[in-house]
Amino acid sequence: MSVSKLEGLTQCTSCCMYACLEESFQGPYLCSKCERVALLEAHIGDLEGQIVTLRQIDNLERSLLLTEQSIVEESRGVGGVELTGEQVGSWVSVTRGSRGGGKRKRLASPDLAHTNRFAPLSEDVGCSSSGVAVLEAAPSNSRGISPPSKGGIKRASKPRQVVVVGDSIIKRVDRVICHADRLNRTVCCLPGARVRHVVDRVDRLLGGAGDDPAVMVHIGTNDKVSGRWKDLKNDFRELGSKLKRSSKVVFSEILPVPRATVERQREIREVNAWLKAWCRKEGFGFLEHWAHFALGYNLYSCDRLHLNGRGSAVLGERMVKRLEETLN
Repeated sequence: MSVSKLEGLTQCTSCCMYACLEESFQGPYLCSKCERVALLEAHIGDLEGQIVTLRQIDNLERSLLLTEQSIVEESRGVGGVELTGEQVGSWVSVTRGSRGGGKRKRLASPDLAHTNRFAPLSEDVGCSSSGVAVLEAAPSNSRGISPPSKGGIKRASKPRQVVVVGDSIIKRVDRVICHADRLNRTVCCLPGARVRHVVDRVDRLLGGAGDDPAVMVHIGTNDKVSGRWKDLKNDFRELGSKLKRSSKVVFSEILPVPRATVERQREIREVNAWLKAWCRKEGFGFLEHWAHFALGYNLYSCDRLHLNGRGSAVLGERMVKRLEETLN
């Protein structure tokens, strides 16, 4: 529709209303209200696209959960035979040809005891609601060294333990990090933790991880910088001094927070800049994430703080890659 004029008035091409303007328009004219409507429509289109993406991610997570449940149900049986209540937790001898179900399954002697050199993860005493995962100290006779062979005294070296410690941002990265080696890799998630909380618990968290574990720390999201910048740096320094027991230490950069103010984002960038320089000075590794998450807000959950399934997978893959580079 062309612009029509009526005694100095200009007509909007969208709502056909007239407006008195000082400037003359040769092309189509759009009033301010119609411009706002057009912007809102474009924004609604973007939101609808994000909703479709979130639904796809939710469907993917549901399918993964169903797959895990089916695997657990299948693992309850041995050779296609469901275990009884007395057989659960016992060793079952599976002989040749037992898959056909025609031969009798024999249970091992009840005197045979099977123990794991790692005790189950338990919560910190007195902090049952903090979500602190504690690695129990390994028994003195379990150093990962095999007994000497008949032909010599060659001993196998113990695999290096990998421990990832952090706040609730890492609560789902264990699916990626521990997938390759669940025995020697552990993720300790401390919901709501600050740097000081990790300082107070790091000795217990690494108690069962051997003499020289590879450690990655992701902490700082819950720490406030305003008014305690000096204390925060001292907490990081104290944490670094406790981690000197390990020759492989990597600090993970604090992620941007979509719901945070501009001032809070600036504080996070300042902490990351100082942390990077401090790690270089102390000989620690530093893993950067800002470029991958600053514009990828579709990697965050609805609370605009924690990561969704896709974001946790991205963070976990980046951590695994850096840990493997550190170990090699």
